Amino acid sequence: MQQAIYEMYGIQPTSVSDTFGYDGFSQGHLLYTIIPASSFSEEEARELFEMGQHLIAKGDKEAGLFLQNKEGKLISEWQDEKFMLCRHMAHSNKAFSTLGEELALFHERGKMMYGGQEKIHRSRFGNWKELWATRHDQMEKFWILKVRDHPNDEMDKRLIESFPYYSGLTENAIQYLVDTEIDDLPRAFDTATVCHHRFTKEIWSAERFVKFPMDWVYDHPSRDLSEYIRTIHFQEQETFQASMYAFLEKYERKTPLSSFAWRLLYARLLCPLHYFEVVEGFYSTNNEDLKEQYRKELEDMLHTSGNYESFLGEFYRLLGISTKRYYIPEIPWLSS
Repeated sequence: MQQAIYEMYGIQPTSVSDTFGYDGFSQGHLLYTIIPASSFSEEEARELFEMGQHLIAKGDKEAGLFLQNKEGKLISEWQDEKFMLCRHMAHSNKAFSTLGEELALFHERGKMMYGGQEKIHRSRFGNWKELWATRHDQMEKFWILKVRDHPNDEMDKRLIESFPYYSGLTENAIQYLVDTEIDDLPRAFDTATVCHHRFTKEIWSAERFVKFPMDWVYDHPSRDLSEYIRTIHFQEQETFQASMYAFLEKYERKTPLSSFAWRLLYARLLCPLHYFEVVEGFYSTNNEDLKEQYRKELEDMLHTSGNYESFLGEFYRLLGISTKRYYIPEIPWLSS
């Protein structure tokens, strides 16, 4: 690999070691990570390259940048394996007492990088309804087949029993989104920006404070807020409410949310993407350790489903948001 990097990029690593969970190396004040690229197209890589360029130009010192090889391509191939080389500035550990503010600044830097043209390959902006409906319909077809098979496998039984409930949540989320787009109007805040597929504490940790381009997607900023809240809800049972409030309060210090954004955030929390991920993960892998992990996650999820339902019913009140003042609708069966 060291020779391949020298031949393709003109960079000579002295050694390759673990760097933030990837093979990588350092040279002076620069860090390089070798990112597997079998699931990326050159077009996607180009968009991520442009996102990195934009963020760095706006002053983001932690943003990574994919490098072009000597042929001008972002995806290289060595021994039948595709990879990308990502460059970062070397930084010491960074305190995360202001994670909400840091995310708000990241979103501000990422806005309008395409001059308002959101129709790009890695954009999810305005497409949640279609994406959720497609995902739901695919799982519903799979569920029907399982019902017809009358299976004895415990995971199959859990899927058969649980899907109707999560199907209902998905339909509620889609309708809530439809109503939001009809009844409310986007404000200045509601501009597409660089977001993450799934924003969690682990993505920006004090030990690994670099921003990897492969984590990024172009979307509404409420995506990152909702996914962070979803994650800490399941991770921090005792301190969740305080953590959620502090995170959002610090975010809004820099960038207050519009009523439209609050409604998008809630719609995304309402859509049980965590359920889809676990079920899809279980049935798409042959790794028995991963299967066991997904099985346990589903059991825990079903066991605590009442807690999540209560959270959805109390969401606006927990944050002190007046639904009447902002004309934000609630879902009767969750709020009763």
